[in-house]
Amino acid sequence: MNQIKSILFGTLFLSLALFASAEYKLVWQDEFNGNNLDLSKWQYEVDCNGGGNNELQCYTNHASNVQVRDGALYVTARPENYNGKQYTSGRVNTKAGASWKYGKFEIRAKLPKGDYLWPALWLLPRDSVYGMWAASGEIDIMEARGQLTRKIESTLHHGSGWPNNVYTGSGPIEFGSDLAEDFHVYTLTWERDQMQFALDGKVYHTANLNRNWYGGRGNNPYNANRQPFDQPFFFIINLAIGGGFFGGQANALNQDMARRWASPSLVVDYVRVYQDNGAPVVNPVPVPQTPAPTPKPSSNNNNNTPKPSVATPAPAPTTNNNNACPNGCGAGACCNDGRAGGQCYSTSTHQCIVDSFNSSKTYLCAKDNGACKGACFDSKRYKCLNGQISLL
Repeated sequence: MNQIKSILFGTLFLSLALFASAEYKLVWQDEFNGNNLDLSKWQYEVDCNGGGNNELQCYTNHASNVQVRDGALYVTARPENYNGKQYTSGRVNTKAGASWKYGKFEIRAKLPKGDYLWPALWLLPRDSVYGMWAASGEIDIMEARGQLTRKIESTLHHGSGWPNNVYTGSGPIEFGSDLAEDFHVYTLTWERDQMQFALDGKVYHTANLNRNWYGGRGNNPYNANRQPFDQPFFFIINLAIGGGFFGGQANALNQDMARRWASPSLVVDYVRVYQDNGAPVVNPVPVPQTPAPTPKPSSNNNNNTPKPSVATPAPAPTTNNNNACPNGCGAGACCNDGRAGGQCYSTSTHQCIVDSFNSSKTYLCAKDNGACKGACFDSKRYKCLNGQISLL
């Protein structure tokens, strides 16, 4: 009996030892202690180009938009006139400091709350090995809409370069908690053959990487399974305002509405990266690092086109058929849009609406929308009053 116990104990010990050898180990972190963004780990992106999504903000390096305080990173959206835009916000990345191939990425964060706020925790490839965006890939760990703070989604972008790129993902997943009311842990576990996305340890989406990721449009940039998700990627944290993630409805936003945002900050408690013993650490920053003393601007050196596509875009009209659409819409309908001329559209997703401010104009908007002085708006939440969009 003792011999059997010894054998069982030895087997158990060996199993535990093997399990321990495969455990993830912390290789990089930022706990956001101190009073300054650690510029040995992060760099600011400073631009007003709309992120490739017709976003409404300028990204700045101002402390009012990106600030480390109280043990957290605050990325804050603000209604203010700046360089021709009406809003400012923040975006930072680790490209100059660290990138990783495989690992477990944990981010403890509290989401913002407010119409047309778009927080994102995501990864882009360090090198454009397979070509321009999105041929070299994109990994969206978490994206959310500020007016739907119980829903998040996770997405992989891939295929040929824009506009022949495609995406695959979870779609919007609804959870029982308001994710803007408290901190939650968002996790990507990226292994050679799969990715898993989890909220507070609960996996809600799994992607099998051992497949061909060509999307069927344009030239195929891949010659093996797992490409492009077999290269080092770097981390990005940002808070966008408006843009394609909201379809045409983002045009409804104005500064008066933005001043009523309930909570305009994406607050990040920490970012931690783990890898197992067999995974190489690519260009790591040693842990811990001394915070850099003074923020300074740095331009966006990402050589990937900023993502001009989103995980779940609102249905959009087709091109304008050269400002007319006689017999050119097939089973669709034609709308004489006051902004772009003749537009083909599907009556199941869009409608041609008489403008509430000027009844001589019509505009193509998503269903359940209204039109006000050329802007589409959600008619369930807003109204057109004297040419201004305001809450009901």
